[in-house]
Amino acid sequence: MMTEAVKIHEVMRERRSIRRFKSDPIGGDVLDRVLESATWAPSAMNRQPWKFFVLTDEMRDRLAHLHQPLFEGIEQGIRERYGEEGVEKRRQVYVDFAGAPVAVVCFTDIGDPVKKDIISASLACQNLALAACAEGLGSLMMTSSLAMKEEISFLCGVDQKKLELVMVILLGYADEAPEAPERRKKRIVYVSTPGDIRTQ
Repeated sequence: MMTEAVKIHEVMRERRSIRRFKSDPIGGDVLDRVLESATWAPSAMNRQPWKFFVLTDEMRDRLAHLHQPLFEGIEQGIRERYGEEGVEKRRQVYVDFAGAPVAVVCFTDIGDPVKKDIISASLACQNLALAACAEGLGSLMMTSSLAMKEEISFLCGVDQKKLELVMVILLGYADEAPEAPERRKKRIVYVSTPGDIRTQ
């Protein structure tokens, strides 16, 4: 029998960044559970500074349209890292959010200092992605959206003096099953004496 701990670890390992989604709608109850779990993330001084805007239908389409010019600026970098196949796969994300029916825009309060609240909101976004995976949904975290933060803030009716854009997260049922990339080696360091530091 699978323990709760094993289930959690499996969800963490099974979550993938999805770049091709089915058009199937997400049930309201599923979406509510995913967003509720996002709000249970830890936050500095328990400020819970995140604010999520869930965009569907016309508003989702307007947000997707805002992202279309972004691809030109990142295309060459993608080509160098992933080749032509990687370029075409990622192009659809910027053309029409790769078919994802829901886009969640995460903002954070502008606190003092704002970096603490950005970190806290990012933890909530991680919760959201893991909860989505547990519900059988795919997700894609888009930090490239930060290049359009003024336009996205305007679209969401946000006062930029009060809220800072953190990222856009696409949600939907995956229409692909990407393989897990290999984990980078030697990224965990156990330290109990100064000598452990010097050997790194």
